[in-house]
Amino acid sequence: MRYLLTLAALASVSFWPGAVRANDTMAHFAAGELVFTQTDAVSMVSEDLFLSMNEVRVTYRFRNLTSQDVKGLVAFPMPEVGRTMSDADYPDGPEANPMRFSVSVDGQPSAVQFEAKAVLNGRDVTKTLRDLDIPIPPYSERVDSALKKLDRQAIDRLEREGLLETGDEMFPNWALAGAYHWQQTFPAGRDTIIQHRYKPSVGATVLSLDSMVRAKTAEEMYLVGENSCMDGDFIKGAKKWAARQLKSGGGSQRILDYILVTGANWAGPIGTFTLTVDKGHPDNLVSFCGEGVRKIAPTQFQMVKKNFTPKQNISVLILDTGF
Repeated sequence: MRYLLTLAALASVSFWPGAVRANDTMAHFAAGELVFTQTDAVSMVSEDLFLSMNEVRVTYRFRNLTSQDVKGLVAFPMPEVGRTMSDADYPDGPEANPMRFSVSVDGQPSAVQFEAKAVLNGRDVTKTLRDLDIPIPPYSERVDSALKKLDRQAIDRLEREGLLETGDEMFPNWALAGAYHWQQTFPAGRDTIIQHRYKPSVGATVLSLDSMVRAKTAEEMYLVGENSCMDGDFIKGAKKWAARQLKSGGGSQRILDYILVTGANWAGPIGTFTLTVDKGHPDNLVSFCGEGVRKIAPTQFQMVKKNFTPKQNISVLILDTGF
């Protein structure tokens, strides 16, 4: 029997005083798209997830529950990355590996391929860009050069399809998406340890510190961590943080998201799920949704769950001092 598999990754969580992108799931390619499905052949014995602004690391222990090898394609869908008018940490890797993604299987490096695509509101627009010889990463400097070479007819086409806004300058509306993938065998009746790491794309928004000091709610502070479980204690801490930053310098809010719910697609729940969030600096504040979170280091917070079935993704809000 042949199985097609997928390893997905993306993520985010919230906890103060200390707040954090995707998860492994089975999949198959249908009509050129990566489609997730469930499997009862392989279980996830454990997942150890480390989230920070500089790196995401994940270690999985998978167990083949059958008496025959399970073979197929393992894929890691990258999060969509669009061009933004605000400051952001764009993927800094080459176009062939924008997230600097790497994989090891049972301690040995595994060759990975990356299939990039351009999307707009869930629609694959890669062919349109390739037809016009426009690079797929919208944040690439080569995009601006390519757009300037287009004739009026091509620009009208991009505007008509919603891919481009024009005015004082041309602004691309599409996002870079895609998937890393490799062939994987899960030996019969054995455990397989898969480790991967990558550099996340973490948005940053400059904060109005004086407004934060006067504000009473997250909305008045213009904090955008909607799913990061900000509570009253975090709001109080954010006001104090803003007051300190007014004296010492600026600050920004950073959002790190991670898709976790695909972890529910393996056979049974995750045996042991360990989440570690690193806020980056002792003076940073962090907020993410979690139960039983404990501080394990000056900048790190950890949650451990047994027989865990993820019901929601992780979204981590970090108030960053910039140090």
